[in-house]
Amino acid sequence: MSLSRDHDAAWRGFLRSSALLLRVLDAELRAEHGMSHRTYDALVQLSEAPGRRLHMKDLAAALVHSPSGLTRIVDGLEKSGYARREPDPANRRSTLVVLTAEGLAALEKAWPTHVRGVQRYFADQLSREDARMLAEVFGRITADLDEGDRPES
Repeated sequence: MSLSRDHDAAWRGFLRSSALLLRVLDAELRAEHGMSHRTYDALVQLSEAPGRRLHMKDLAAALVHSPSGLTRIVDGLEKSGYARREPDPANRRSTLVVLTAEGLAALEKAWPTHVRGVQRYFADQLSREDARMLAEVFGRITADLDEGDRPES
């Protein structure tokens, strides 16, 4: 089985542009705030969660990370003072990751840098119709892959 020329070009363009975009966003966050894009994403996920806290497994799912990869991320968040681990009072075997005031302040400080980069390198390249179309396509792909019937890596 092979992809059509258009599908292959779209796939390769998606891979390359995604990698380049994440690299430049990461570089800007590191240069201006000493924070990786992974850290920024984790802070966003925690800030949007009820009570600004998530179970480790839920944070891993939100970040699309393995448990071991998430442990390294949370270790870094704790070391920076951006988050802390707490036992879940409803289930002592479960661990919550809680956003600290310092983590929220760091996110609020880094947010304009991130939005500026996303605007410049992504949004400025798209019409509103392009953006709607991409949101629809990526939504379908995400929904299909989130069904849970795919092998884990």
